[in-house]
Amino acid sequence: MHKSDAEAGWYEVREIESLPSPCVLVSRPGVIANIEAAIARAGGPERLRPHVKTHKSAQVVQLHLERGVRRFKCATPAEAEMLARAGVQDVLIAYQLVGPGAEILRDLIGRYPDTRFGCLVDNGTTLDQLEAVFQGYDPDQRAPFVLVDLDVGMHRTGIAPGDRADQLYRRITVSPCLKAGGIHAYDGHIREISPEKRAEEAAGARTTALEMRNRLQREGLPVPEVVLGGTPTFPCHADAYVEGCSLSPGTYSYHDWGYASAFADLPFRDAAVVLGRVVSVPEPGQFTIDVGSKGIAADKDQPRGMLLNVPDAEAGPQSEEHWVFTVSAGGTSSGKQAVAGTPAVGTPVYVWPRHICPTIEHYDEVLVVGEDRTVIERWPVTARGRALRRSE
Repeated sequence: MHKSDAEAGWYEVREIESLPSPCVLVSRPGVIANIEAAIARAGGPERLRPHVKTHKSAQVVQLHLERGVRRFKCATPAEAEMLARAGVQDVLIAYQLVGPGAEILRDLIGRYPDTRFGCLVDNGTTLDQLEAVFQGYDPDQRAPFVLVDLDVGMHRTGIAPGDRADQLYRRITVSPCLKAGGIHAYDGHIREISPEKRAEEAAGARTTALEMRNRLQREGLPVPEVVLGGTPTFPCHADAYVEGCSLSPGTYSYHDWGYASAFADLPFRDAAVVLGRVVSVPEPGQFTIDVGSKGIAADKDQPRGMLLNVPDAEAGPQSEEHWVFTVSAGGTSSGKQAVAGTPAVGTPVYVWPRHICPTIEHYDEVLVVGEDRTVIERWPVTARGRALRRSE
């Protein structure tokens, strides 16, 4: 297991018997430590544009603001609205707003005049739609800023580097109603475990984005920002920081078992676990907990989480509200006798999710644990779902 506070058992809260399960426990000291580690690794808060997709929480945003982070990134209008309500003045929706998306952005701009909003494009059709919706807006005042989404190797979205990408950016710079914001270069395909090899691959993605910026700047075009990377490549881009770039990790605020086990060089600790309980022991060596696929991220591969207090348990089938585990008899028991290590019905279990981001999406709130291992707050998952808040 990755070096973390998991060994210290911060999640073993004193009032455990009164807490329903499943629920999410979040370590407030752990979140603060992760934010401060990100700022230190980046070289200052002004170099960060963190993604809020993991926590979706105004309270976590506030902890960032208190430490000098001013720019944020998100994926949905609901997350953008949460950021604006929290007082953030610079919000990048790192997504292409198609269909009614541009109208939703216009609505956000109208409702939150103190926040500067931006979005991505990787094609002329999306750009045409934005211009139609924002016709008459002043690029130097209320108009959104627009970044070209550059494909640096993930091949999910983004325009390939080269003449077409440069031409798309030129179109933004001459738009009568949009503001050129720069280049977005997400390298989520880079999952190399070796820090040295990961740094090499990240350097290639970064170079591609910076070469585009340099070409455009030689033409006299403004490229205010280059948004680089995600959590795995965050240390790579931080070590080779270039002025005018912003670093965009996201998972670090809570961290998860998947990243901790794959990328030991990340300077973050576990700060969120799912509390569950054993609801059945059908036979010796087998037990079932109440953390089903509706309580934790249902990624394709098992195990979808580690049971921190039953680390040798092997994950088995999972349905919507149940998850089966087995423990080895180890030659100590047989037949109907109890198998050593099998937790009894009612035993609390603490699951460190492999993928924390979609896990949090399942919950309306998280229970916040303080230094004394008591629940001190409840943080709403404000931006859960996708709907904007229409009431004040």
